[in-house]
Amino acid sequence: MDNYTESCLEAENLKKYLKILPVFILYAVLPVFIANAAIITTTDGTATEITNIDYKENTLKGIVKGNLQPQETVIGRDRIKSISFSGKKQDKKIENSDSEDLPLFMEKAEKMLQTHPDARYLVVHEESNYVHRANGTNISRFRNVVYIAKEEALWNAHQSISFDPDRESVKVIHARSYGPDKSVNNLKETEIKIEKATSGSVYFSKDKTMSFTVPEVTVGYLVDCSYEVEEFNPFDRNLFQGRSYFKWAAPVGTSVLRVSVPTGKQLYHINKNTPADFEPEIIEAIDSKVYTWKMSDLDPIISEPYMPSYRDVVPCVYFSLHKDYTYMNNKLRPMFEKRFQLTDAVKQKVEELTKGAKDVVEKISRLYLFCQKEIRYISIKSNLASNQVGHPAEETLKNRYGDCTDKGMLLATMLKHIGVEAYPVVIRTNNAGKAVREIAIFDDNHCITEIHLDGRVFYLDSTATDYRYPYFRSDDHDTVAKNAMLGTVRNVPLPPPEDNAVITKRNIVLMPDGSTEIEIKTTQNGSAESGMRGLTRSLKPEEYEKSIRSSIAAITADYDLQVATFSDPLDFSVQFNTRTKYTLNRYAPKSGKYMIFAVPNFEMRFAEVSLEKRKFDIEYRTSALRTEHIDIKLPKGYMVKYLPPALRVQSPYIEFEIIYDQQGEDIEITRKLAILKRTVPVEDYDSYKKDLEKIAFSGKQKIFLEEVAGKEKSDGGDL
Repeated sequence: MDNYTESCLEAENLKKYLKILPVFILYAVLPVFIANAAIITTTDGTATEITNIDYKENTLKGIVKGNLQPQETVIGRDRIKSISFSGKKQDKKIENSDSEDLPLFMEKAEKMLQTHPDARYLVVHEESNYVHRANGTNISRFRNVVYIAKEEALWNAHQSISFDPDRESVKVIHARSYGPDKSVNNLKETEIKIEKATSGSVYFSKDKTMSFTVPEVTVGYLVDCSYEVEEFNPFDRNLFQGRSYFKWAAPVGTSVLRVSVPTGKQLYHINKNTPADFEPEIIEAIDSKVYTWKMSDLDPIISEPYMPSYRDVVPCVYFSLHKDYTYMNNKLRPMFEKRFQLTDAVKQKVEELTKGAKDVVEKISRLYLFCQKEIRYISIKSNLASNQVGHPAEETLKNRYGDCTDKGMLLATMLKHIGVEAYPVVIRTNNAGKAVREIAIFDDNHCITEIHLDGRVFYLDSTATDYRYPYFRSDDHDTVAKNAMLGTVRNVPLPPPEDNAVITKRNIVLMPDGSTEIEIKTTQNGSAESGMRGLTRSLKPEEYEKSIRSSIAAITADYDLQVATFSDPLDFSVQFNTRTKYTLNRYAPKSGKYMIFAVPNFEMRFAEVSLEKRKFDIEYRTSALRTEHIDIKLPKGYMVKYLPPALRVQSPYIEFEIIYDQQGEDIEITRKLAILKRTVPVEDYDSYKKDLEKIAFSGKQKIFLEEVAGKEKSDGGDL
């Protein structure tokens, strides 16, 4: 099954990837941290920094900072003008910010290490603070305190923050290490680098990157980083949204999310993978309302084979100013319409591509192939329109490049000219977790094309270059498509297994000495076909032959390869196919008068059921079908002594059948494995594990042949 599923991301890789995204979305995906302190401004204009805040029954209690002796204060709600968790007072130099809470964090880390002695690092404290101001700008502050338990975790000392200089500014509050000897090693301002962000070969943006390395970090030290992002020029001042995750591959001591909005603005929020009673603490002031979510003492997530995306299994909070997509769709629709124009250049190209096509299906197929093969994938993002809508169809056609939104827009526009209703729609690919649709947030990472034809709705994805119509990328399957132009949300269905099939035919001739001649022919469709087209397109014939030889050599070193060919991967008018022919010399062992034969490369392994128990669902990328028809010609002088029994397995998630049948001097084997659903719930794991183990065992069965005395000589057999 490794051919049609993907391994889940390691949590450390996910955490390295997560960052503050340079858009108004304000993703809370990088949990970072701050102590429980805030600036309280009262109605008389006095601003006081208070720690140990407790808010109950419209009364705020806390300790006033800065006094020689701790002094408790009590402030009624009617005297509180504003509360700022991101406006903490500080000296100008980053190395002078307070470090008085570090001994407590070190003490916490030592206790956590007793519970988690094998941890590479500990997230002792993390905090994210998001503030939406009355003028529509936003400010966010983050703090992260990590304990380094093993050398493999020293990467935590290296920090990198991406930002858009046209819209955002970044300020380091502090970055320091704290040792067991109570030494504090501060980052200096001169050690901070700001450079143009590195763009990939197909992605270009105006972003910059602030990076630095926290000094003197070694095993046994705390790494304490805090920074602030001010979004002074948001794409839209009425859009404020984000998310925060509370669990990682490392143990977490305390994780806090705070979101502040002006009084009079409603904040909509949902929780996932949290206890039923997990609700925010709400503090109300005259001009703001602060929501606080907190979780403590969280065990790490332990990766499992084929587990869902991390965001689908960890506790998380999503928040937005908008309950539904009405505002966002109204904002985006005019942008789509402006770019969704059939110009003369687009019409001319469509006419050229569809000339001579016998029907609308062939026309769609030709346009789909053109957008896949002739429009290179290059992403250039600079504003809301290019991020969410893309560039005009004619511009993409002229440039011959674009990203998923550009390709989706171009294909939909071209289809419009042949009378086919189509739209670019956004999804969250299934390897990135399920899209949030309960409240309005930008939670998509990809754009595909939605087609309405003859009363049905289906989807194409022109970003992949090796899919033959009507197939499309497997990570688009079983997702939710949001159509801003129509204001609709639809499920992208999971295709039937037959749409991701590998059909294999093997002709095997056994010789009396155990040598085995094998000819294999395969045809594919869907994702399996795309994978083979992409592989062979990138290889020279001799490189492909080398890979085949390597595969055969894993069976036996004594072999002869006669044929290793494949059809033209650039010919999309026919199914892709391969042909391989080889001989395994003296392959089948003999014991006395018996020959024992195991079909080469017939075993099946299922890593997804390798664990005795699981905590998480099994999640495949898509459905799949694998069928084999094997014809085995018996060696002269031998008869069948034993054939393995047939096996049938059927459940809501899988169908399997294997049948052995003797026809004269031939043995016919038919085998079929179909994955029916993408997700196997953890509550059904035990039964699913038993089914796959039965299937795996069936692939290890051997055929026993018995030599018939005297027959081999008359038939010319060579013993």
